[in-house]
Amino acid sequence: SPEIFCGNPYKFQHIPNKIMRCTLLLCLSAILGLSSAFVAPSSRIIYQSASRADTSLAPQFDPSTEKWEPSSDADLEGSYSAVGTLVRAGPKPFLIRLVNPGEYDQAVYKYMANENVGRKEAMGNMDAYFENAQDWAYQKNAERNGGYKKDYTSDPSPKQLTLVAIWSGIVVWFANDLISGISAGNYY
Repeated sequence: SPEIFCGNPYKFQHIPNKIMRCTLLLCLSAILGLSSAFVAPSSRIIYQSASRADTSLAPQFDPSTEKWEPSSDADLEGSYSAVGTLVRAGPKPFLIRLVNPGEYDQAVYKYMANENVGRKEAMGNMDAYFENAQDWAYQKNAERNGGYKKDYTSDPSPKQLTLVAIWSGIVVWFANDLISGISAGNYY
């Protein structure tokens, strides 16, 4: 028998701490990604579009740099932080925003220009798109066919924030117990 299995081969004593930490982080991120299933969908619906009055204020595409650029400081107002993205839309758009902030801003500017909306509404739409593109496209198609317009600009309610915090805590606690139990040999 190989030397790596000293005693009981199922106790996972042969796994170095770095690998266990990486496994813990991978499992934790997967669980956090799945925990957005416990967030109740927002039932706030608006029926009128909050659009811009002047289309000249929309971000403009610069052909020399091939990027969308804000036409004024007004294009930068009304935004929310990356934590706001995490709370409103979950971990997937949050990670996209952290890993690729330039591409995220380009998507927001392009949406602002094409749909003639403010930054907060564009950010909410892009967060919803990055979370689940098919559901977002279905929602936009329903809006174009005269259906309701979902309010992506509303702040989450304190009740929703509390429920998300409780569920996240429970999921993280169970994940920690599982990983530490496996590494200690308590679970086979």
